[in-house]
Amino acid sequence: MPPATTRHTSYCRLCASSCGVLLDVVDGRITRVLGDTQHAISGGYTCPKGRRGGDLVHGADRLTSSMRRSTKGVHEPIPVAQATTEIADRLRRIVDRHGPDSVALFMGTQQNFAALTPPMARAWFRGTGSHKLFSTMTIDQSAKWVVAERMGTYLGGRQRFGDADVWLLAGTNPVVSANGGDGDGAVVHNPSATLRAARERGLRLIVIDPRRTETAALADIHLAPRPGTDAVLLAGMLRVILADGLEDTEFCRRFTADLSALRDAVSAVTPGVVQRICGVPADQVTAAARVFANGRRGMATSGTGLCMGPHSNLGEHLVAALNVVCGRYLREGEPADDRAVLIRQVTARAEVAPPARSYESGFRSRINGVRAMRGELPSGILADEILEPGPDRVRALIVSGGNPAAALPDRLKALRALRSLDLLVCVDPRMSDTARLADYVIAPTTMYERADHTAIMEAFFPRPFAQFTPAVVTPPPGVVDDWRFFLDLAAASGQAVKFAGRILDPASPPSAEEMLAMMTERGRVPFDDLVGAPHGILAGTGGAVVGRPSADGAVHRLLLMPDDVLGELRAALTETAAVKHLPMLLTVRRIREAVNSTGTRVPGLVPGGDNPLSMHPDDLDDLGIADGESVTVRSASGHLCATVRADATLARGTVSMTHCFGSVDPTADAGVNVNELTGSRDGVQAINAMPTMTAVRVAVEPAGCGEAS
Repeated sequence: MPPATTRHTSYCRLCASSCGVLLDVVDGRITRVLGDTQHAISGGYTCPKGRRGGDLVHGADRLTSSMRRSTKGVHEPIPVAQATTEIADRLRRIVDRHGPDSVALFMGTQQNFAALTPPMARAWFRGTGSHKLFSTMTIDQSAKWVVAERMGTYLGGRQRFGDADVWLLAGTNPVVSANGGDGDGAVVHNPSATLRAARERGLRLIVIDPRRTETAALADIHLAPRPGTDAVLLAGMLRVILADGLEDTEFCRRFTADLSALRDAVSAVTPGVVQRICGVPADQVTAAARVFANGRRGMATSGTGLCMGPHSNLGEHLVAALNVVCGRYLREGEPADDRAVLIRQVTARAEVAPPARSYESGFRSRINGVRAMRGELPSGILADEILEPGPDRVRALIVSGGNPAAALPDRLKALRALRSLDLLVCVDPRMSDTARLADYVIAPTTMYERADHTAIMEAFFPRPFAQFTPAVVTPPPGVVDDWRFFLDLAAASGQAVKFAGRILDPASPPSAEEMLAMMTERGRVPFDDLVGAPHGILAGTGGAVVGRPSADGAVHRLLLMPDDVLGELRAALTETAAVKHLPMLLTVRRIREAVNSTGTRVPGLVPGGDNPLSMHPDDLDDLGIADGESVTVRSASGHLCATVRADATLARGTVSMTHCFGSVDPTADAGVNVNELTGSRDGVQAINAMPTMTAVRVAVEPAGCGEAS
């Protein structure tokens, strides 16, 4: 008699969408993943990687025990309790000799999809006394922080996609990535159907992207600037809006300090200038600006295509300026954004949090004087923090849910830095590139082996929604919840851990369910009710409205064109043309089948199993290269060998590849790592030390890897 199949309700934790799923389980193994049609947010939608969730849990490469590198350089199993004790002892010796700033924590994307891990990892890190905190936020999104620090933040909340009649997406392709930018809940769930439905109800969609992406194909207006010129295009749109008198005069009067400075700064960026620099026809610039400004409600949002490019701090600032100038925010008395269900609702007020410029006063790194922002140092200087001699040089690095060996720019330098550490610890269910270099690999539970809830994902949901899931399958006996590893590491290091307002007793730690309940104590849905709703709870509106400004807050204003932003705009307008020996531009590209490096090595998931270089067919013809041949790609920072693929969605002169492929194992067939081509030689942003990682100048040569070497 065949074993029985049981069906369980849960939700996926591979990206912020948190789609509801149904799991068929046979003999303790997930055999099928289906979309949950009763899920109030995702409604049965799943993506290709979500449907392969069983392979991510049970795949042959899954670690079922923590590992320690032997003196011969081979990773061997070790009980996690022993590994934790040894790691604590080695950290203590490093700190005693070199001080707390010799220890660093790198927090990766996958950490963020487990509710308990980020607060516990941070709690352990606070106990070290170190300032050396890094995360993937500063690999691809730190420009958003820079904008808030230089412009300030309106505290009444943003207009929403659900009732918008215009929306602008810059440098993001949510039909593929399920990320519409800025954590506003826009087009995250079943994005293609969501966009089509919005357009059917009358929404006008504007997409800014050099490529005719899957999202651009659905747009009413697609603006395709030359890669790296987005900031000039946005300045030109602002010029049209201000010249035509389409700004929201009342909002600007109440909440901005220097509209005239912005008007003066963009006055010379005519549609003709935009056409010359960006390659976008002048009439398209004018039409798009007017469509956006004449909309009653709607936002401009941006993604990593803008944040990872040259002039990214300026580009993000001008996206925010578009929203401010057009008044795309909730006003006093309007229903407030009340998506907080499990976490405490912050009162919305019609006032401004002024520019703080915390990067001018935060911890100062010895690397180029770069300062911490919001408690983090930029990941662009992590390799230098490890390699550059000095009394507080990073000698020990703990990596939680990330893969810096694959994600950091200037790959050769990053690998050299990671290999030079006195201690490298990686929390990862697989032997990623970083894990292969680590002294210890802590094997954690995977998403369907742990209890969880959606508290830290609420900002990504379009409506107030929350869900709890118990563990669905039993984890291997040799693994540990990653939050528990950090609690045990703190205890072994003699550090107290504070969580949800109480000091935890390491001798009698709470269960995961108890910890999850603690997180919801200030929410509006009782934890027991959440547990009793397997498909989640659509909480409805809480009735909150945007409040009056406080006495102190009423005097603050947004800064639209401070002097340093003006300097960046002038630089973008006078940038020199491409150098002859690097005539093409390499752009970033997302795929449905992977989130960064997660999913890239699941057999059969990624078509072809690698990341080819995509080029326009006419460019291939000009170079005498056939579709499927090997080529060498060179930049100012390095070179790589790749297979080329014809792609007519690209503009001529532009090529694209997906990040986070490749392997430090020379025998692995895992594509190539784009960061062989990135680094400081292509320019670095001020403030956040962000290297150019898209719109990188390259040359493509019709030579295979053997010839190139």
